[in-house]
Amino acid sequence: MVGLLVWGAATARAEEPVRVRLDDLLQHVRSSNPAVDIARAELQKYQALFDRAYYAWTPRLKLDSVLVPLPERRLLRECVDPTSPIGEVIPCPGQNVQTDERITSETEIGILVRLNARLTFPIYTFGKVESAQRAARAGLEVGQAAVDYARAQLDFLVKKAWYGAQVAGSAMDILQEGRKKMREAKETIEKELAKESGRFTSNDLRKLIVEQAELEAGFLETEALSDLAWESLRVAGGFRPGQNFELDTTELRPVHVEPRTVDDYLDVATLSRPDLRMAEAAVRARAAQVEMATAEYFPNVALVGIFGYAKGTTADDPPDPFANDSYNYLSWGAVLGADLNLDYFATRSAVDQAEAAHLKARAELETLRQKLRLDVVEQVGQLKRRRAEVDVRELAMKAGKAWLVSNSLNFGLGLTSTDELLSSLVAYSKARLKYFEAIYEYNLTVARLTQTVGTELAVPAPPAAGE
Repeated sequence: MVGLLVWGAATARAEEPVRVRLDDLLQHVRSSNPAVDIARAELQKYQALFDRAYYAWTPRLKLDSVLVPLPERRLLRECVDPTSPIGEVIPCPGQNVQTDERITSETEIGILVRLNARLTFPIYTFGKVESAQRAARAGLEVGQAAVDYARAQLDFLVKKAWYGAQVAGSAMDILQEGRKKMREAKETIEKELAKESGRFTSNDLRKLIVEQAELEAGFLETEALSDLAWESLRVAGGFRPGQNFELDTTELRPVHVEPRTVDDYLDVATLSRPDLRMAEAAVRARAAQVEMATAEYFPNVALVGIFGYAKGTTADDPPDPFANDSYNYLSWGAVLGADLNLDYFATRSAVDQAEAAHLKARAELETLRQKLRLDVVEQVGQLKRRRAEVDVRELAMKAGKAWLVSNSLNFGLGLTSTDELLSSLVAYSKARLKYFEAIYEYNLTVARLTQTVGTELAVPAPPAAGE
């Protein structure tokens, strides 16, 4: 909600840059990104399948009705032939069977109304309905895990862009400072050369120009990477082109992670990792499908209610209650029946296919578990290495700063050569860049491990002693 308020305030005050936090940006991306929308659409499909399976036990009503024109249909009246010695039955006089079947200008046209209803209430299906419900419920779990998986991927991309913008900003500050010191050193050398004091030579100026060109090239490269990181954040946050926004903090710091063992991370991943939950739900769904296919060997027992009604306005209604009349009738009844498909080989094939799919799902789950352990072991090792590297780079940066300060003072007094000044300047700049690069890689490793185990690992650091 905070993130939405931030974005809403930006519309009202477009002239002010929007200030965003990482948590707000993540919340916004999780709720409105097309990748998440695709996963939600798949979840809706699974929900529809679940609803269909859940209500499979309810009665099914089938209706057939017609309303059509009906030419007159007359009964054939039969009489005893008075000329027959045995009393043969013949059509009564005045009836022409062939003529009555034809439609002429004198034929009366009426209406036929017919309605047939069949209500089937399942009583016992030998587990088909229950198995379908279990499979559909597992499908719902797959769909929800797919949404979480899409969000986890987006979280990692957003964090990568966020940390990338921070490290690029820090690098550009370092390079800007280096450019400033280069300009100051160049001005000093040029003044001394103009005075012909003998402190510097033309080669000193040339060396500085070469180093200055290298520094400028690094600045241009970093500027391009910074533009890419900021554009990624713009797209992720849904900002309009040209809309100003800024990070709540541009200072790149190592995120805090509570110490855990590899087994601890694996326990967390077992419960939280989305694709692992998807694979486990898929195994349950496949097992239920095996049960469904096996249940096809047995019949479906159901109570069937039947209702029929027909009325033809131009059709005679025979008085014989046993006559077959498709134009005038009223019938109803209820039967207890069973439906069984006796195609054994087709059923056997369906069971074999379901069992094969179940075995494949189990193998995929086991493969994913093995890969998960390898990923966790590798990334925990990377996490420890990156954390130690941050500490080492911080010591190197402090030493480089002290070296540069000393040489800068001595350079102004003429006690340090150009080579020594350039060496300390380049060393300090590289040490600072490597320090922030180490923090970036460490934070990115935490984000990657977060994606691997399926739960956020970066938490606020505990207050230091005395705070």
